[in-house]
Amino acid sequence: MTAPTPEPETAPAVESPTTETSPTAATQPTAATAPTAPGGPAKHRIRPAGVSAVGATAASATAAATKIATAARKPHGQLAVGGAMIVVIVGITALLGAILVPASATPRPAAQASETTTIEPTPSESAFLPSPSSSPTASASPVTANSGLTEWADRLATKVEIPPVALRAYGYAEWVLGQRKPTCKLSWTTLAAIGKVESNHGRTGASTLGADGRALPPIVGPPLDGKGGRKKITDTDAGALDNDRAFDHAVGPMQFIPKTWRALGTDADGDGIIDPSDIDDAALAAANQLCASAKDLTVIANWKAAILGYNNVSQYLLDVYAAANTYGQKSRG
Repeated sequence: MTAPTPEPETAPAVESPTTETSPTAATQPTAATAPTAPGGPAKHRIRPAGVSAVGATAASATAAATKIATAARKPHGQLAVGGAMIVVIVGITALLGAILVPASATPRPAAQASETTTIEPTPSESAFLPSPSSSPTASASPVTANSGLTEWADRLATKVEIPPVALRAYGYAEWVLGQRKPTCKLSWTTLAAIGKVESNHGRTGASTLGADGRALPPIVGPPLDGKGGRKKITDTDAGALDNDRAFDHAVGPMQFIPKTWRALGTDADGDGIIDPSDIDDAALAAANQLCASAKDLTVIANWKAAILGYNNVSQYLLDVYAAANTYGQKSRG
């Protein structure tokens, strides 16, 4: 048996998505090729409440990129680079096409973290340590809400060994929460770590992750029947998401149970469908849950509480921490 991962004492390292105005930029977190509208059984889909638009000007995007590049060279400027750079990406992308920021249900965590599993952070644990890297350009004629992150995701995907379509979803979710709940400071590496632990980014069993972000065949976990150490949760969705009218199952790349999905499900890619099997929708829903309290996740105690709120299992916390830290290190390598 592999020795357990040491208890996390510092927040996972991370590189955040950025951009620049040059038409031939290099690497950063963004999206893959523009996904097509997902198909499949209607029972895995829910109609969204609506979306809203976000935009910016070329002049402000250029000025912001210049300021961010300068600040990134300074130790005290590194913490702010991730979120600010994402804002510049979106500003540039808006010149080429509308970027949709989906409306979502009010975030509500499925479980509360145990107070005994968290520790008070020391000053050295208070923040992630992102390092600047070359910036992506926005793709022309964006089709989906997160398509402005395409080049970043395509170029970073090989380094971190994450499918570009999944990496784009994680980067976009970080950006959205940076706008909605800036105090949360959620990193894409945390979302990627959860995606890795839950389903290997939508590629568990016979399932694969398509260019449209949908995992097919749909990922359905074992029945929550109280056996084998599993919780017992009787059916709450008449089998609509998991094809089981007796017990609920966790579904999709980020493994949401039906009740939680009803509370947090969102249409992240603007295709008009809320689908737990779509990595775009699932990643943003996971981000909403992790930032439900809006607490600063660069503080290790808050980060631990958020992960345990997602799945209150100590080994799960260690596994997610290890994966998040690995992604942060690889992204800066």
